[in-house]
Amino acid sequence: MQTAIRITNGRFGTSYYQRSQMHRCQPGNEQQEKKKAAARRGYNVFLTGRIFPVAPDYYMKLDDEEKINLTTKENFDFLYRSALKYAGLADVKLPFRKSKADPRINISNLFKAMDEIFPENINLEVVNGKLYFCLYRFHDWPDHELFWIPLDFTEKLPGQLKRITLEFIRQLAYHHGIQNVTESYYCEMAIESLKEYKCYDEEATAAEIRHKANLARMYEEGKVHRILERMGKRKFCTDLGKEMQLYHTKKNKELKLLKLITEGMEFISSGSPSIMRYYYDWAYEESPDFQPAGLDVQIMLTWSIYDDMTNEMERYFNSDCQESYAITPVTTLYLTPETDRLFTMDDFPERFSKWLIRFTRHIANNF
Repeated sequence: MQTAIRITNGRFGTSYYQRSQMHRCQPGNEQQEKKKAAARRGYNVFLTGRIFPVAPDYYMKLDDEEKINLTTKENFDFLYRSALKYAGLADVKLPFRKSKADPRINISNLFKAMDEIFPENINLEVVNGKLYFCLYRFHDWPDHELFWIPLDFTEKLPGQLKRITLEFIRQLAYHHGIQNVTESYYCEMAIESLKEYKCYDEEATAAEIRHKANLARMYEEGKVHRILERMGKRKFCTDLGKEMQLYHTKKNKELKLLKLITEGMEFISSGSPSIMRYYYDWAYEESPDFQPAGLDVQIMLTWSIYDDMTNEMERYFNSDCQESYAITPVTTLYLTPETDRLFTMDDFPERFSKWLIRFTRHIANNF
């Protein structure tokens, strides 16, 4: 699959949905019953622009600058057979009549027919030079919620509970491909801002300037950097489940933390999917002015959720969301002539986000 979206492939896991996309249908996380018109982003006009009597072919540039024509008879035939197969599975009639027109016109009309008869949103995707219909629906996900999991609170925990908590967070990050903040471009910008703080605030005191510069160094190469790096390496305890059974406490906030970790064990089990599996940029642009806020920056490991570094990164995140949009989990289905099932979706992102909210809020409110 041709890479277009890169989820940071850090130490904690692998990247998902590295992909290329050409037509975007649904503008945002809207109710599924009402499908809106295509988002006009001005990036390409394939299928969204006016179709002339002699339709021009659409070419896509590959990594080596070579161009391939996507509006071919072969691509249309593949899409047509895929549409017929899926319509048959859904027991509906495909309102489309193939003509001898240019393939681009046939593809455009077939897309409109598919968009009319199915409740899911639909995009045309490019995978290895071939066009696919991609059906997708948005999951219910908190708008602009930052699930930044701090580590500094573990310094306040008893030794055994500290090891349990750090090992659980380490496994959670590994299972879901969660990066730490130092791997984010938000961190790079924030470090630069803190280092040059005196240039932004003429009234800053010498103590404030030193504090921010020291904090930047801690994230760049100091204590914080080493702790975050440590999360991608060796275990904190050999048997997490056994350690949890052996630990006893009478403190309510520690008992609640253990209960939340116990509930969270289902999200790191061998049968649990990764949240990054639901990463799908429905409105991808090749060179946007502002990058959308992906799941890889909405869910990260950080040292603190209250220090100046985190506040600076959050400011950049909010700025991106105002200028662009936030990626929310999506379930997709790519159609082929061999597709043998109808579109379905589970509730994993919903359950995962509700648990994450309770976990991070308990930490923030009690430690």
